[in-house]
Amino acid sequence: MEIQKSPLYKLSNKNYLKYLLKIPDKKFFKQSYITQLITPYIDNKNGKKRLIEVPDLELKKIQSRLKNILSLLQMPNYVFSGVKGRSYYDNAYLHKGNKYVCKIDLESFFPNISREKVYLFFLTYFKCSSDIAYILTNLTTVDLTRTKIKNNKKLEKFLEYKNIFCKNHLISGSPASQLLSYLVNKDMFDEIYNLANKNSINVSIYVDDIIFSSFNKISYDFIKQIKRIINKYNYNISNSKFKRYLNGYPKRITGVIIDKNGQLSIPNSLRLKIIKEFEYLKSHPNDSKSKIRLRGLILSSRQIEPNAFVGIYKYLKKF
Repeated sequence: MEIQKSPLYKLSNKNYLKYLLKIPDKKFFKQSYITQLITPYIDNKNGKKRLIEVPDLELKKIQSRLKNILSLLQMPNYVFSGVKGRSYYDNAYLHKGNKYVCKIDLESFFPNISREKVYLFFLTYFKCSSDIAYILTNLTTVDLTRTKIKNNKKLEKFLEYKNIFCKNHLISGSPASQLLSYLVNKDMFDEIYNLANKNSINVSIYVDDIIFSSFNKISYDFIKQIKRIINKYNYNISNSKFKRYLNGYPKRITGVIIDKNGQLSIPNSLRLKIIKEFEYLKSHPNDSKSKIRLRGLILSSRQIEPNAFVGIYKYLKKF
């Protein structure tokens, strides 16, 4: 869809916005109200701490409707996150067969997308009236200084440790945030894409992961230029997650392995999860949650390798 055909384009009527997103009450127009509907906490999954901000069910439904409207826009071929019909598998497939891969992770990406950036996006990109841009920004950003946090000191320490200085930012748990994180930063990502294209380097964007691949070596000078672009837009690269893969070595891209022969392969960590879950299910055959977990794991693995785990796949089809 062209932007001019989007229902958000040049929108200025509050009642139409209310109808469009099925907003039940005008109190949803205020960020002070929205903030009370969000539960922030520090997630420590797999030993990696990150800030999660979970909207309540009613707010999430509104944000999902906004996501559906945003998803009607035509996204560039290099964007894979939040785009209907594209997946983490497609993101990895783009780099299949290339000898050299470089991965860059944007540090604390969502929490560093400020309220001001989101507001300016709705105001300038969609050319919404200022009050409509203000409401849409309220629906998609959170002010951490106003949330009901059980352990505020713990959160403050985390924000300081992660160099998160923007306390009013894009909501990390919103269904609309993946697409918004790209759209709000479209100029930056387009600049990165153009530089990569100029150097005959493939590039893909998956939320805060930027992956480059090439049949030839990716120079340090190229990476320095990419870093300068990112810094120009007030973001930083996570040094601990910066990775370079050389020719002849396996490469991990968004949960998919590209093996030394350039073929896509299931990560060992996913194989192990499947085996453990299957062993558990055999001992607890009536555990419906285990069946759902195993089915999800199998479907993920077979997206990478269509003929993987044939025996377990047939076992699950019995249920």
